[in-house]
Amino acid sequence: MVVALLTVSLLLGVVAVGGVASADPGEFAVSGDSSPAPSTAPSAVSGSAWTATTEPAGTIEPAGPTGTGSVAGTGGTADVDDDTIHVEHALSTTDEAGTVGVTTTARMPDRVKELELSLLSANDDDVEADGFERDDDAGDGEVWVWDGETEAPSITYRMDANVSTEESGPLATGGTYRFVDTGEWALVRTPRVGAGWSQTGQTKIRLDRENVVDGEGVASQAIAFLGPHEEHVREGEPQRYRLVVPAAADMEAPPEAVFDAFEGGARSLPVGAVDDEVFAVAVPTGDVTWSVRGLQTGDADLWVRDEEPAGTADDVWTHEYVHTRQAYTVDPADPSARWFTEASATYYAALFALDRSATDFESFERTLARGERDPAASSTLAEPGTWQANAPYTKGALVAGELDRRIRLASDGRASLATVFRELNDDGEDVTNRDFLDAVEASAAAGGDDEAAAEVRTEAERLTTTDDHPEMWDRDAHTEAFGETPAQIGYALADDGVRATGEYRNRSVDDDPVRLVANETLALAVDVSNTGGVEGDYDLSLSVDGETVERRNGTVVADEATTERFEHAFAEPGEYEIRVGSQTLTVVVSEPADPLVRGVSTDVDRVTAGGSVTVTATVANDASLPAGSPLEFRVDGETVGTEPVRLDADAETTVERAVTVPGADDADTATVSVVGPADEASTTVAVDRDDGESADGDDGSTIDGDFTDDGVPGFGPVVALLAVLSLVGVSARRGSR
Repeated sequence: MVVALLTVSLLLGVVAVGGVASADPGEFAVSGDSSPAPSTAPSAVSGSAWTATTEPAGTIEPAGPTGTGSVAGTGGTADVDDDTIHVEHALSTTDEAGTVGVTTTARMPDRVKELELSLLSANDDDVEADGFERDDDAGDGEVWVWDGETEAPSITYRMDANVSTEESGPLATGGTYRFVDTGEWALVRTPRVGAGWSQTGQTKIRLDRENVVDGEGVASQAIAFLGPHEEHVREGEPQRYRLVVPAAADMEAPPEAVFDAFEGGARSLPVGAVDDEVFAVAVPTGDVTWSVRGLQTGDADLWVRDEEPAGTADDVWTHEYVHTRQAYTVDPADPSARWFTEASATYYAALFALDRSATDFESFERTLARGERDPAASSTLAEPGTWQANAPYTKGALVAGELDRRIRLASDGRASLATVFRELNDDGEDVTNRDFLDAVEASAAAGGDDEAAAEVRTEAERLTTTDDHPEMWDRDAHTEAFGETPAQIGYALADDGVRATGEYRNRSVDDDPVRLVANETLALAVDVSNTGGVEGDYDLSLSVDGETVERRNGTVVADEATTERFEHAFAEPGEYEIRVGSQTLTVVVSEPADPLVRGVSTDVDRVTAGGSVTVTATVANDASLPAGSPLEFRVDGETVGTEPVRLDADAETTVERAVTVPGADDADTATVSVVGPADEASTTVAVDRDDGESADGDDGSTIDGDFTDDGVPGFGPVVALLAVLSLVGVSARRGSR
């Protein structure tokens, strides 16, 4: 009889108790492993009892003073004392793609006399043991027996990392992977080990486990990530939230938005005890074709693709969080309540997004109204064999919402679908759809109207056991049951709301990215709207590289909008991240392009020396950015003035300047040039000079000569000399006479 009882205890102990909810489309799965532990146990030692368990699992406590094997669900460090066996799994990368290395180390109190480990995750590669010996008589599986002497015996082996499956449903992506090793990083399930031991003494010995990563990475109860990453933590109430963001990930949702989704779900689902910690990984989507958009496993571990937002009515982060709160188990012999698992996760993801103003009623309405469409609408929820087109996600979510609305009305707001949820969690037995209907009626009766409660049950039975479906309710019906929808403040760039202003241009510009030149100003117009049911406040800020530089706040009444305007000048070239409301812009600031001098002209062809001419330069910009530079105006190579030029992209203009032509040179022409940073252009003008200017004779010939101030011809030096000599000769002749 003793042998028989010990055998039964062993067989019962090896069944793994996993997480209740699976986020896989169209599938309800447990996350534990039902692989058998050793088929034969060591014979009992005098004064001791033999106990067996597997992990990951919940606590297993056989009655009586026979000792116990159990698995802590935290995945954290456990204290080793006289009443605890501690098993540590250290995971590491390997040189073989698709595998992860594991070293399992056991530390035991002296009261443990025998220990046996069954490696449920090991693949067919070689196993190295220190202080353990293989049990060749154990049949199938890797069973290892402690030598009884080694203080911290260990086993090193490899397990397969990749888990593939094809999925369908709203969360399906058309890919294959649930877990994967990419070579650069890996997301894997944690190892599973069956354990059996004998002990002395009456106090029950527990078995705790810890998962760690040897190198870069982090591990929890059911999931491990190996590779470079950042970890974000929020100490919430009543839970702690951990979010692992791999270096290869590019998150669509900011970590704070993910934490808000988790915390909002925790506040809105008073459905029983909560896990101390929620562990989440934002998995990279670059080179991996995931089978689903998100997956929850274990007690409170989950992963979601990095490209998933956190502020929509189809929020996968909230969907997976709701799965962590589902503590009930569906009766495997009668899976009629199976529909509620995905239905409640989908419905609450939409409702909580509406409640925390992350989405508007129209989006909430569209999400649930999918349940009205065939073929899903013609499925019978309590009969999984009739499901078509992801019925639990679509029709199930609409039915869950309709029953939530009716329960609230019948109970005068004293109960809701969350009350049903809590009743199912508290049910000690596997639940069926009949249990669900009983909980619906009991919840609706919280207002004291049994007749109204019976009507709600009748409606719940019709909607779950036939192919009937409800119609999506409107905003007025929602307000009646749930109260006014909260203020829904939204921010969006206005049409032509991104402008560049300054010396170069004043017009709207592209925003992907925004391209400016130094000293230009970015002008933003942001529409602030309230699509909720009540007046709401807004607090809108403009930040540059994470630093708030300007802020606007105010109030918007329901169904109204206002526009706020911001300006920010950029003096230095560089790349900047601009955030305003829910919008993020990249601004690239460059030096201005060089303007090009196309040609030069003057207003006259002839000028008196020392006089001035008006010079006109034709200037163009062939670049995609504004151009700007001073232009030099030169006469015969000497700079006589400068003029600034500012041009928009692909623009052309003219620049004028009056310049003086100096009279010191004897040249008959002057060269007038306009010089830019990249090229130049020039022209010439004729110059009339005071010291020998050309004139026209009567016959058209040119006569050179000197003129008096009044323009009358005078005596030049040669004529004067001849006159003197002539006078001298006349005088001499007169003297000789």
